Amino acid sequence: MAAIDITPVLKFMVEKGGSDLFFSTGTSIHMEIEGETTPINNQAMAPNMVKEIAYSLMSEDQIKEFEREYEMNFAVSRKDIGRFRVNVFRQRGEVGMVIRHIKTDIPSFETLGLLPPAQANPPRWPP
Repeated sequence: MAAIDITPVLKFMVEKGGSDLFFSTGTSIHMEIEGETTPINNQAMAPNMVKEIAYSLMSEDQIKEFEREYEMNFAVSRKDIGRFRVNVFRQRGEVGMVIRHIKTDIPSFETLGLLPPAQANPPRWPP
């Protein structure tokens, strides 16, 4: 089985601010952005296509475990793109997969509009 490079799809997701990619047989790849899920193209995934993509991301040991347990969770990294959590599973007799972008920039309390914990729950003294 030839390795399939999904790096362009991962890069597209990150550039568009997507959080998740959904791979299912019979439908196109879908991307979630701020709670909205939309197809990224019009190409339906053919039978075994998701399996080929998933297997290209897994090690031999991970493939063996997946074939035994029908589920696999792991991480992948792509230089200059980011880190991703991958969940591979069986769905209606086919392989399905979800890839989540793990953001490395942690927003500050101020950016999120939250009070720092010390201000939200000030210590009481004396106790």
